[in-house]
Amino acid sequence: MKKLSIILSSFCFIAISCNNSSGSDNKTTGQTETALTNPTTNYGTITCNMDGTPKTFHVSQSFFEISLDVYRTDVKDGIEVLNGDTKHEGFQFEIKKSGTTKIKDNATGDMNCIVNYYNPRGVTYTGEDVTFTVTTYDQQHLTGTFSGKLVNVYYDEGTNGAKNYPQYIQITDGKFDVHH
Repeated sequence: MKKLSIILSSFCFIAISCNNSSGSDNKTTGQTETALTNPTTNYGTITCNMDGTPKTFHVSQSFFEISLDVYRTDVKDGIEVLNGDTKHEGFQFEIKKSGTTKIKDNATGDMNCIVNYYNPRGVTYTGEDVTFTVTTYDQQHLTGTFSGKLVNVYYDEGTNGAKNYPQYIQITDGKFDVHH
C-alpha cells in the first residue's frame, strides 16, 4: 500500500511538472477570463435615473436587428440590445427600430417587445409600463430615450432573495446611445 501511495504521488508530480512546462500560463487564462467578464470594448452608454439615483452603463455588446413578428423572421423590424444578465448588471431590451415602443405587462403594449433590468445581485426587473422612443437609427448607430416602471419578477416568490429588493423601480430620464 505504501508503494502505491509513492507511485501515485510521483505520477502527480510528473503530471503537474509537465503541465507547467508545456507553455500553459495561468496568468493568460486569468486575463482571458477577466476580459470576458469585464470587456474593454465600449459600444456606447445607457444612462437613467433609477428611483432618483443616476446610473450609467457602458454597453459591452453592440445592438442587432431582430424580427418582432414570430411568424415572419425575414422582416427585421426590431432592435435588440443585450448589456446585462443575471451575472452582470445592466439592461436587455427588444424594441421597434423606429418611433415609439410601449411595453406593458398586459396585452395593450407592443407585441414581442421587452425590457429587462438585472441588478448587481442578478435580480430581474421587467417592464410593467415603459416607453422607448428611438431618436436616430441607422445600421451603425442607435439613440433614444426611455422611462417607466419596472417590476421585480420574483418578488412574490422570494426566489434568489428577490424579496430583499424593491418590488418596483421607476426609471426617468433614460437615454441610450449605442453604436457598432
